[in-house]
Amino acid sequence: MLHILLLLSTVSNAYPGLPFEVDYAIPQGFSCEELKSDTLFSVLEADCGVFVIVPLTFSDSLPLPVLTAWNDTGDTLYMEPPLTVVTGWFPDSVMIPSFPPFPGCMNIPPGLPEDYARSVSFWLVWGTPPGFPWLWVITGVVVAATLVFFLIRRNNNKNSIHTEPAVHIPSGKAAENEALALLESEHFIHGHWVYLYSEIDAQLRATVAGKFGVVNRALTLNQIAGTLSSTAKGRKFLEQASPVIRETTLQRYADWGSSRERAEGFIRRLAKLRGEWSG
Repeated sequence: MLHILLLLSTVSNAYPGLPFEVDYAIPQGFSCEELKSDTLFSVLEADCGVFVIVPLTFSDSLPLPVLTAWNDTGDTLYMEPPLTVVTGWFPDSVMIPSFPPFPGCMNIPPGLPEDYARSVSFWLVWGTPPGFPWLWVITGVVVAATLVFFLIRRNNNKNSIHTEPAVHIPSGKAAENEALALLESEHFIHGHWVYLYSEIDAQLRATVAGKFGVVNRALTLNQIAGTLSSTAKGRKFLEQASPVIRETTLQRYADWGSSRERAEGFIRRLAKLRGEWSG
């Protein structure tokens, strides 16, 4: 017990940020080396083994170094530093933080560990995970397939309803008479040349469609002529039809103007073409 009291009496308490005196107890007649500042303390004054330091740590024991002392006769001593404990507090304040109580209070309820885990074992409440919803997936696939089949069938029905019936293209003498009938039309009698040549255009296209298979109505007469020029039979047809094609283009798109005599000549050219090439 006496030794414990002596040890406690040698413990020096310091506070962070406040000057504190450390005495290495250098014997009389001995000189001591200088104590240098460290990252944990700063040395302010020194006098024969007594140093004034400022602790820079918050709460810890200061690791002061062992100092060497010597005298004139050549004797050397190694002086152990006093045990210095820094008590934590807030500098420039009267508040000193207290350490938590030890041992800590552990309010563990009675029971086994599995009793504690049962209250948070959510998988015990949920049970096994559900299986893959095959019924809903199959039902959705069947409904989607039925809807797609219905839409495709409805579109096909619409297309079949709006499909125009095939137009019969007269040939031979009938085609020639159809062209000559334009001489008795109201457009020819009243001089409506744009409308008259629109009918000439339609009959010329019907002849080309029946003879050469060019049925695209979006093509202009010049485009049709370019298509026909790729074959020998088409070039022969164009030699006879070029005047009618040129006149039809001028009358329909440039409103060139005409007369009954001029229009009659082109109608008879068309009738000859249709009679020869509509077979």
